[in-house]
Amino acid sequence: MIIKPIDAFAFAHQGREAQGTIPLVRLTRAVDGLPEQPLGDAGLVTWSARGEMGKTGLVLGQPLLRIRVQANPVVVCQRCNTPFAYPVDSEVLLQLVKSEDDLDDGIAGGDHAAGLDDEDDEDGEVEGKGFVSNQPEKVVGSHHFDLLAQIEDELILSVPYVPKHDVCPGAQANDNEASQEPVVKRPSPFAVLEQLKHKD
Repeated sequence: MIIKPIDAFAFAHQGREAQGTIPLVRLTRAVDGLPEQPLGDAGLVTWSARGEMGKTGLVLGQPLLRIRVQANPVVVCQRCNTPFAYPVDSEVLLQLVKSEDDLDDGIAGGDHAAGLDDEDDEDGEVEGKGFVSNQPEKVVGSHHFDLLAQIEDELILSVPYVPKHDVCPGAQANDNEASQEPVVKRPSPFAVLEQLKHKD
């Protein structure tokens, strides 16, 4: 499937939606430096994009673009040097601005937490990432917005720079072997000294 450029502002104003899949191997920047990616369903990136207008706070009336990316790129564990599929399911909210000058204003309101009151703080916070849904990242929108590049950027940002297994396959086997070995307790040298003293 070819992902064509979109009129980002019209997409947001009209609340349009788009979705599809694309092979990982087509995203050359994302797979650069990674091992060979699988073909077929295992090597597909599933994406969706939805345009909307901001309804609250400092993004009220601002054009927004919500992008979700799901994939399982094959990466190499930096602990055991074994390739494994790293699950990605990431969503980002972007605020469309008209020029690069507008990017300097900060992230959708900067320190004002997008116009939220203190009592709303807990609702907007997601696992230490801050106000993810209320402070969109700013990007320059256009009438020929490269949606494919934005999808690829989100995938690149979602893959860790130093990927690692939660538990390396070899490490689990080693743990099991170690637990089966009988534990021989050596007597404390201090206990041996105590026994020698008592004999005297």
